[in-house]
Amino acid sequence: MHSSVRIFGCAIAALSLAACESFAPQSPPAALVSEDADTLARSTNVIVLVRTNQQANTLLVNAARRGYQLNDRSDLQSLDMIMLDFERPRGVSGAVAISDMKTMEPSASAGLDHLYTVQSDAEATTDTQPTKPGPRLYAQTMLAWPKIGCLANIRIGMIDGSVDTSSPALADVEIVQKAFTTPGGGSAHGTAIADLLVGKGRLADAELYSASVIPGDEAEQRGAGVPEIIQAIDWMGASGVQLVNISLAGPYNVILDRVVQRATNQGMILVAAVGNDGPNAAPRYPAAYQDVIAVTAIDQSRNIYAQAIHGDHVDFSAPGVDIFVHNGSSSQYLSGTSVATPFVTALVASNIARSGSLDTETARAKISADAVDLGQTGPDPVYGRGLARLSGDCQPPATQP
Repeated sequence: MHSSVRIFGCAIAALSLAACESFAPQSPPAALVSEDADTLARSTNVIVLVRTNQQANTLLVNAARRGYQLNDRSDLQSLDMIMLDFERPRGVSGAVAISDMKTMEPSASAGLDHLYTVQSDAEATTDTQPTKPGPRLYAQTMLAWPKIGCLANIRIGMIDGSVDTSSPALADVEIVQKAFTTPGGGSAHGTAIADLLVGKGRLADAELYSASVIPGDEAEQRGAGVPEIIQAIDWMGASGVQLVNISLAGPYNVILDRVVQRATNQGMILVAAVGNDGPNAAPRYPAAYQDVIAVTAIDQSRNIYAQAIHGDHVDFSAPGVDIFVHNGSSSQYLSGTSVATPFVTALVASNIARSGSLDTETARAKISADAVDLGQTGPDPVYGRGLARLSGDCQPPATQP
């Protein structure tokens, strides 16, 4: 088992747990939050976070009196929180349910169970080698990534669909999987993202911790709910994972906001796709949280992916149009911000391997220093800080092909 360095923002023993957490929601305009509540909620549940058993028990008693039914309770070990999942009484709106929870326990954070979906479109091929024109294999060159890959002797997390560990492209990779929803066979999307992270010529000697948050019937839903994502982040923290790739996007959610802040304060670096809802769409999360490194997609000519979301939260651009990937026993071409994200995660990993440890802001600064400016001079809402790429040599794998 490889060693992993974790940085704890509240590591000074003299600080109390209460002092460690200072949560200020990073919410967008209220009108947008209200609109998303009406259209993007996955279920009629209301999700609540509290810090102590006393707070949880108080809420459970009072909520039952008001007709709320408890569906699930999760003790989040690494986040030091308790998550309660309630079914709303018939006729109670999401806004009223959130207000009820805050009234019953003022210290609680309450939000709806939103849906977060994968951010890629596939063009299938049954070939084991690409048959399309050569430029479709442009990503490695654009990133200045060596063909033998880069050493990353760390634990890397992935929150996505499940991974087909029988895929030949992942034969030599150590993968630890845990399902947080209805299990199914390895998903094409999860397996493809794993290939881009730790497949041949990518990150060597990394342990991949794969959290499956998309149900086995992903063809119907292709998304994850808030509780599954939160449980996945908690598992990553408990497993000593410092760096996590998230190729999912959805609406602002105060519960997820609180968890992201908590995890990043403990030293976790999250890299996420900005989303594929189009240039005029509202920001999507978790990429739009300021504590998350947000990735957009460009094509071989360094033009922005047509469906990529724009905004001041965009950090970096990476190849994400017509990317050839292995998704098990077959292969396909994928496009979308989902596909671009693991390239930036890999760059962060290579920097961690060289530096020993990083926090989110240091990782941003290191990649910014090597990025190629695109679009308007300086950071802009389309390309962010520009094309993320490797500058200089990374550590080569211990065993080279």
